[in-house]
Amino acid sequence: MSTGESSEIGVSGTSREKGKLFLRLFLENERRLYAYILTLVANRADADDLLQDTSLVMWDKFDEGQPPRDFVAWGCRIAYFKVLDFYKKAGRSRVQFSQAMLEHISDTALEQSGSLQLDERRVALAGCIEKLSERNRDLLERRYSDGATTQSVAVQLGRSIDAVYKALAKVRQALFDCVTRSLARGKLT
Repeated sequence: MSTGESSEIGVSGTSREKGKLFLRLFLENERRLYAYILTLVANRADADDLLQDTSLVMWDKFDEGQPPRDFVAWGCRIAYFKVLDFYKKAGRSRVQFSQAMLEHISDTALEQSGSLQLDERRVALAGCIEKLSERNRDLLERRYSDGATTQSVAVQLGRSIDAVYKALAKVRQALFDCVTRSLARGKLT
């Protein structure tokens, strides 16, 4: 709010208009923002918290006189910085992607954000990743961390390159099958 506006809810017509416009835009795009956040954290509880934090920042920064041209891209950018803060606070307590990898995932997700089907696939993929064993999640995170190669992962794990390739192929196939089943169930309901 500017310094001249009242801080009481409902006092200003401008505040009411801001609320209506923001709420409409947010509700139209909430699933896409949530799916985007899930691509970066892959844990629904964390994604729920991050969406709430993101929405608060979006509300604070929203200007109905000059709304963002691309509400989703604007919201995703705010979410991206919230995710960075989340990982910074989590520190070494979790296996995490590097900032470069998060940027790559973020850019890829934003490029593909125009399709609802892709959003549904991302949500399904995040759920399927959660269902993986800790060992398989660790394998994926190691392989797709910044600068990692299959060879470097094999060295880290003390396994042969061929064994790592085979393990990754099995995990990818399991994820593909899980996403396919999840999407099929969603269409049947």
